[in-house]
Amino acid sequence: MEQTGRSWWGQCGTDRDRVNQRRMVISGMAWMGTWLALIYVIGRDWLSGFAATAASVVPLALGVGMIIAYRRYLGETDELRRKIEVDALALAFGVGLVGAFSYVLLERAGAVARADPMQLVMLMVATYVIGVVLGHRRYG
Repeated sequence: MEQTGRSWWGQCGTDRDRVNQRRMVISGMAWMGTWLALIYVIGRDWLSGFAATAASVVPLALGVGMIIAYRRYLGETDELRRKIEVDALALAFGVGLVGAFSYVLLERAGAVARADPMQLVMLMVATYVIGVVLGHRRYG
Protein backbone atom coordinates (compact mmCIF):
# COMPACT_ATOMS: atom_id res chain seq x y z
CA MET A 1 0.00 0.00 0.00
CA GLU A 2 1.48 3.23 -1.11
CA GLN A 3 1.27 6.22 1.25
CA THR A 4 1.14 9.58 -0.46
CA GLY A 5 1.08 13.24 0.57
CA ARG A 6 -0.51 14.96 3.53
CA SER A 7 -3.89 16.59 3.86
CA TRP A 8 -5.24 19.08 6.36
CA TRP A 9 -6.23 16.05 8.46
CA GLY A 10 -2.82 14.38 8.50
CA GLN A 11 -1.72 11.54 6.29
CA CYS A 12 -3.97 11.05 3.29
CA GLY A 13 -3.43 7.32 3.39
CA THR A 14 -3.77 4.98 0.49
CA ASP A 15 -5.78 5.57 -2.67
CA ARG A 16 -8.44 3.25 -1.24
CA ASP A 17 -8.59 5.32 1.98
CA ARG A 18 -9.05 8.53 -0.01
CA VAL A 19 -11.86 6.98 -2.08
CA ASN A 20 -13.58 5.70 1.06
CA GLN A 21 -13.13 9.06 2.82
CA ARG A 22 -14.62 10.84 -0.18
CA ARG A 23 -17.62 8.48 -0.12
CA MET A 24 -18.05 9.13 3.60
CA VAL A 25 -17.89 12.90 3.22
CA ILE A 26 -20.21 13.02 0.21
CA SER A 27 -22.78 10.72 1.81
CA GLY A 28 -22.55 12.65 5.09
CA MET A 29 -23.04 15.98 3.34
CA ALA A 30 -25.99 14.61 1.36
CA TRP A 31 -27.58 13.26 4.53
CA MET A 32 -27.07 16.46 6.51
CA GLY A 33 -28.12 18.66 3.59
CA THR A 34 -31.42 16.85 3.10
CA TRP A 35 -32.02 16.78 6.85
CA LEU A 36 -31.44 20.54 7.15
CA ALA A 37 -33.60 21.23 4.09
CA LEU A 38 -36.47 19.17 5.49
CA ILE A 39 -36.21 20.81 8.92
CA TYR A 40 -36.45 24.19 7.18
CA VAL A 41 -39.30 23.20 4.86
CA ILE A 42 -41.33 21.49 7.59
CA GLY A 43 -40.67 24.39 9.99
CA ARG A 44 -42.13 26.82 7.45
CA ASP A 45 -45.19 24.58 6.94
CA TRP A 46 -44.35 24.19 3.25
CA LEU A 47 -44.67 20.46 3.76
CA SER A 48 -46.83 18.71 6.34
CA GLY A 49 -48.75 15.56 7.08
CA PHE A 50 -48.11 12.53 4.92
CA ALA A 51 -45.89 14.49 2.50
CA ALA A 52 -43.54 15.48 5.33
CA THR A 53 -43.49 11.92 6.63
CA ALA A 54 -42.80 10.51 3.17
CA ALA A 55 -40.06 13.08 2.52
CA SER A 56 -38.41 12.12 5.84
CA VAL A 57 -37.55 8.75 4.29
CA VAL A 58 -34.97 10.47 2.06
CA PRO A 59 -32.58 11.57 4.83
CA LEU A 60 -33.18 8.25 6.58
CA ALA A 61 -32.05 6.37 3.46
CA LEU A 62 -29.08 8.71 2.97
CA GLY A 63 -28.17 8.25 6.64
CA VAL A 64 -28.10 4.48 6.19
CA GLY A 65 -25.86 5.04 3.15
CA MET A 66 -23.54 7.17 5.27
CA ILE A 67 -23.35 4.45 7.93
CA ILE A 68 -22.50 1.87 5.26
CA ALA A 69 -19.81 4.15 3.80
CA TYR A 70 -18.29 4.72 7.26
CA ARG A 71 -18.38 1.00 8.03
CA ARG A 72 -16.64 0.29 4.74
CA TYR A 73 -13.99 2.90 5.53
CA LEU A 74 -13.35 1.33 8.95
CA GLY A 75 -13.21 -2.15 7.46
CA GLU A 76 -10.73 -1.25 4.73
CA THR A 77 -8.41 1.21 6.46
CA ASP A 78 -5.25 0.33 8.35
CA GLU A 79 -5.15 -0.64 12.02
CA LEU A 80 -3.88 2.73 13.26
CA ARG A 81 -6.66 4.73 11.59
CA ARG A 82 -9.19 2.20 12.84
CA LYS A 83 -7.82 2.59 16.38
CA ILE A 84 -8.03 6.38 16.17
CA GLU A 85 -11.63 6.21 14.91
CA VAL A 86 -12.77 3.63 17.45
CA ASP A 87 -11.12 5.54 20.32
CA ALA A 88 -12.85 8.75 19.19
CA LEU A 89 -16.20 6.97 18.86
CA ALA A 90 -15.81 5.43 22.33
CA LEU A 91 -15.03 8.85 23.80
CA ALA A 92 -18.04 10.47 22.08
CA PHE A 93 -20.36 7.65 23.12
CA GLY A 94 -19.16 7.87 26.73
CA VAL A 95 -19.60 11.64 26.85
CA GLY A 96 -23.07 11.30 25.33
CA LEU A 97 -24.15 8.53 27.69
CA VAL A 98 -22.79 10.08 30.89
CA GLY A 99 -23.87 13.56 29.77
CA ALA A 100 -27.44 12.47 29.00
CA PHE A 101 -27.94 10.60 32.25
CA SER A 102 -26.35 13.40 34.29
CA TYR A 103 -28.48 16.00 32.57
CA VAL A 104 -31.67 14.05 33.31
CA LEU A 105 -30.74 13.97 37.00
CA LEU A 106 -29.93 17.68 37.05
CA GLU A 107 -33.17 18.48 35.21
CA ARG A 108 -35.27 16.45 37.64
CA ALA A 109 -33.49 18.10 40.57
CA GLY A 110 -34.47 21.48 39.11
CA ALA A 111 -30.87 22.59 38.63
CA VAL A 112 -31.10 23.03 34.84
CA ALA A 113 -33.84 23.75 32.31
CA ARG A 114 -35.08 21.24 29.77
CA ALA A 115 -32.65 21.01 26.85
CA ASP A 116 -33.03 20.31 23.17
CA PRO A 117 -31.75 16.78 22.37
CA MET A 118 -29.79 18.26 19.45
CA GLN A 119 -27.48 19.91 21.98
CA LEU A 120 -26.42 16.46 23.18
CA VAL A 121 -25.92 15.31 19.60
CA MET A 122 -23.74 18.34 18.89
CA LEU A 123 -21.71 17.64 22.05
CA MET A 124 -21.15 14.07 20.87
CA VAL A 125 -20.12 15.21 17.38
CA ALA A 126 -17.71 17.80 18.80
CA THR A 127 -16.25 15.19 21.17
CA TYR A 128 -15.78 12.75 18.27
CA VAL A 129 -13.99 15.40 16.18
CA ILE A 130 -11.75 16.33 19.10
CA GLY A 131 -11.00 12.63 19.67
CA VAL A 132 -10.00 12.12 16.04
CA VAL A 133 -7.80 15.23 16.01
CA LEU A 134 -6.11 14.21 19.27
CA GLY A 135 -5.61 10.68 17.97
CA HIS A 136 -3.95 11.95 14.81
CA ARG A 137 -1.75 14.27 16.84
CA ARG A 138 -0.82 11.47 19.24
CA TYR A 139 -0.01 8.80 16.64
CA GLY A 140 0.67 10.88 13.53
